[in-house]
Amino acid sequence: MFSRLTAAILTVISATCLVHPEVAHAQQEEPMVTDRPDFTESARTVAPGRFQFELGYTFTKAGDEEQHNFGELLARVGILPWLEGRLGLNSFVLLRDPAEDREGLEDLTVGFKALLRGASAGGSRAVPRLALLLGANLPTGSDDVGSSEVVPGAKLVAAWDLSDRVVIATNLGWAYGFADDQRFHQGIASLVAGYSISEPLTGYIEWYGFFPENRGGGSNHYLNGGLAWLLTPNLQLDWRVGAGLQDPDPNWFTGLGLSFRL
Repeated sequence: MFSRLTAAILTVISATCLVHPEVAHAQQEEPMVTDRPDFTESARTVAPGRFQFELGYTFTKAGDEEQHNFGELLARVGILPWLEGRLGLNSFVLLRDPAEDREGLEDLTVGFKALLRGASAGGSRAVPRLALLLGANLPTGSDDVGSSEVVPGAKLVAAWDLSDRVVIATNLGWAYGFADDQRFHQGIASLVAGYSISEPLTGYIEWYGFFPENRGGGSNHYLNGGLAWLLTPNLQLDWRVGAGLQDPDPNWFTGLGLSFRL
């Protein structure tokens, strides 16, 4: 099943490259752009032959339950000027609950990001950069944390450079989830605004939500913000804090991260 999914991903990405020939103009080497600490994926790919690693830690508090996510590792490798491969080793999860403590590894994730439209010199700021993410979570995690089925998904990314300091980006996505022995479709959406405070320091504020089909709990919405500090063109530290907006038991979370490029 996984081989068929991979073949389908490559076919779709190849087709999108033909539709958008401007992606043949490779992104020039520039300061690293990461897909963390915000939820929204960036509309940029890693340059061919380069490796980028993004990792971190998140603490979540929901009522009497506490959750620690250690690792959150995403490895990105540039394959072509418009294409990167992605491997998510994700986290070791430790759940502290008055009723029962649980721990284990999350599922492995694999996928690709294809640049559909890059920024063109002298182009209008009203025209966004576009990218497409295709991938899947594989049932490799622990029983208490992971899923027992492959969970495929896709995201369309759009980003606007409104000025040299302000960027707005959005993701629209879909996943074919699995929980409680049932399959369900889930919509995913996000909107983020980033501001360059200084040459190395960037701040952001973001909303994102999950919209599962026919699930009793309804949709879940989150608001968060944070900072990213680019120490060198190839090394970044980040911090974030946020909260769930749903009733009756909203949660809050905070985390730290480190990203580097080879």
